Amino acid sequence: MADVKFKRKHLRSPLKTIALYQSDCYIFKAKCLNISEGGVLLENLPSVPEINAIPLMLSLPQFPEFNSITTARIKEVEVDELSAEIIRVKARTVRQFEGMSEVDQVFVTRIGCEFVVASDHAKQAIKKYVSTFAKNTIYLLNLFESHGNDESRINVIRHVAGLLGYDSKLKLAVLRQKVLHDYQSLESL
Repeated sequence: MADVKFKRKHLRSPLKTIALYQSDCYIFKAKCLNISEGGVLLENLPSVPEINAIPLMLSLPQFPEFNSITTARIKEVEVDELSAEIIRVKARTVRQFEGMSEVDQVFVTRIGCEFVVASDHAKQAIKKYVSTFAKNTIYLLNLFESHGNDESRINVIRHVAGLLGYDSKLKLAVLRQKVLHDYQSLESL
């Protein structure tokens, strides 16, 4: 049987940040794992809202395109110094709880949310973030292929990986595999 690859409707990229959301009269936070123009994957929600349009606030780091700046400038970039684009959207949870007991449902830690209300500005900000992240992932993969055990290039690999949210202390082979997995997950299921 042929290996079939499904394509996503929208490219997605990892997004390691905190999302704020409203449920009833309370504000909660959850970890954001990835984002696309169509939605976001959240983890560790203290409460799963039962409404159809959950107000969400997300922060999108504004990465430079690493292939358009010098290696020296890349080394100067720090995550906490990046500007961020704050977006507000409304989303509905997309869950697969059918057949699960109420107890089992409590242990679900990841919830996909589909955007139901997103301004053109928010959509453009997400599209730009995903596009830049994809380009930077390709840049990082090219660094892996061309480092030749040069210590200064390995330091750049580790710095770029850290900027993009990866554990830069991992062995290079493991780190490359994680980056490659995320690259392959950009559009395929």
